[in-house]
Amino acid sequence: MKKNYILLAILTLFICKVQAQPGTPAPKPTANAGNVVSLWGSHYNNVAGTNWYPNWGQATQVAYSSVGGDTTLGYTALNYEGVSFSNPLDISNLDSLHVDVWSANCSSLDIRLINSTAVQNTGNPIQPNVTLTLKSTGWNSVSIPISQFTGLKLNVLDQMSFTALIPGSGANIYLENIYFVSHVNIPKITGFSVPANLLLGAAPFTLTDPVSNSTGAFTYTSSDVTVATISGKVVTIVGAGSTVITANQAPAGSYSKGSASATLVVSYPPPTSAAPTPTKSAVNVISLWGKTYTNVDGINWYPNWGQATQFNATNIAGDTTLEYSNLTYEGVQATTPGDVSKANFLHLDIWSPNATAIVINLINSSAVTGGAAVQVADTITLTTGNWNSIDIPMSAFKGVDFTKVDQVMFVSGTPATGGVIYLQNIYFWANGPLAVSLANFNAAKVGNTATLTWKTESEINNKGFNVQRSSNGTNWVTLKYVAGAGTSSNYSFVDNSPISGVSYYRLGLVDANGKITYSSTLSVDFSKETVGISFYPNPVKSVMNVSIPAIQSNTASLSLVGLNGRTIKTIQLGTQSSNSNVAVNVAGLAKGIYVLTLKDGATVKTAKVVVE
Repeated sequence: MKKNYILLAILTLFICKVQAQPGTPAPKPTANAGNVVSLWGSHYNNVAGTNWYPNWGQATQVAYSSVGGDTTLGYTALNYEGVSFSNPLDISNLDSLHVDVWSANCSSLDIRLINSTAVQNTGNPIQPNVTLTLKSTGWNSVSIPISQFTGLKLNVLDQMSFTALIPGSGANIYLENIYFVSHVNIPKITGFSVPANLLLGAAPFTLTDPVSNSTGAFTYTSSDVTVATISGKVVTIVGAGSTVITANQAPAGSYSKGSASATLVVSYPPPTSAAPTPTKSAVNVISLWGKTYTNVDGINWYPNWGQATQFNATNIAGDTTLEYSNLTYEGVQATTPGDVSKANFLHLDIWSPNATAIVINLINSSAVTGGAAVQVADTITLTTGNWNSIDIPMSAFKGVDFTKVDQVMFVSGTPATGGVIYLQNIYFWANGPLAVSLANFNAAKVGNTATLTWKTESEINNKGFNVQRSSNGTNWVTLKYVAGAGTSSNYSFVDNSPISGVSYYRLGLVDANGKITYSSTLSVDFSKETVGISFYPNPVKSVMNVSIPAIQSNTASLSLVGLNGRTIKTIQLGTQSSNSNVAVNVAGLAKGIYVLTLKDGATVKTAKVVVE
């Protein structure tokens, strides 16, 4: 029993030591607030948008605790911890980094200031480090000259990190009062700006000096001279991309040097013409994007898989076109996996000002495979400055389960980053039908009922049919849902309670993704009295033929009247028109219901006509 008490005491002491944290707040800083750019602490206004736990894959845990009224930042189980700034900082007019550190078990800590690849358009980050030796009792108040971070670009600082050296893992540190400071007066510079966005080829422009409380002269620099160069105050556009334009102010009087920065974005001009219009039959197509066909619902063209790519849906010559810029890769996610197993090709129209190769991936995600995702890539070459109409054989994606395709991915091939592409008319197609296709659809009056019959010649991806009826050809109700048979089949439906007068019928063809397309409209007349006018076809698309009975009056006429009462057209008849056929051209009329009216003296006969 005594041994157990000793073991418990040792364990308690160990836990207390691991969980040790400061009992007093860090020393209160004394630097002039006007000379400080603060990241963390309660004594200055902190820079907005700092992420103290961006989850770069480290095992470190973050905790926030109140110590003497100060909210203190704690990292436990520390191996390393990254910090990211939503907007790059310009610390070129500051001379020191201050940080207060407390730790019971970390005696050596590495601090890095970082220019990431995202802000400098290079392959590797710049991340000079300084190593701190820490005492294990009380707060360590450390001021590090910024000059010790050799090679750092001071005007585009966007990350920093803390790494435990002794011990290399499992360290616990607490941080307070993290700020950059100048020990001389810093000028207050405001109002510096550059154009929001320019197109490649734009004319040079002249910078305007910002406002400052110092009299020091301004000079200007560009962080990427492949995008823009500066001579004096004149900025010349060289290439597409982004560059940081910095206004550098020289020291004057009691003020140190200062600076202000703004990001200039230069974009490639977009295409000036729309993509070619597809000519494939709609029944042979499963469309993801474009205006020619009905697109599959539930496609997310920018699901944010962590890529740096930027997305925009832009109007190109009247077509809403997908634009991906700064392309590394871009994923596309379908809500419901699609069956494209009958397709022979994947088609897309693609335009790029700078990409000569793009990699296309078809994917079965882990959500549909129940294990590892399956993705197969095919590389296509492009001609820049023109629309490229590409048909990729489905055999190029061998290994993908074509019955469960739920993702597509576009990857920048050449260049590997920074590509710009415009996409239009993305669809799968085959030489035969890929969706339900009707061979015929008929409606007939059988006694007091209306009998509908139809036959399919293809039912790929078919779910079923909504049988719909209308009293006016505009407002529809679904009478019944009929499930699809899965293969070419004959179907029928009997309406036992048709509308008194004319009943209009159509089919809503429902595919496996829930997309609905509609058949032509048919009518069945249940009027108690015949109208006395015989004509065909009904519905009519272009020309209908009207059979004229015996005419009694030389002033007889045949008119087509809208439901609003307005006469669309009139054909004068006479007794010589008796027992003849008259052709009435309705091409160009708006779709809807019209009234065909025959006037023969005091006799008036009418019939409803559906124009498709």
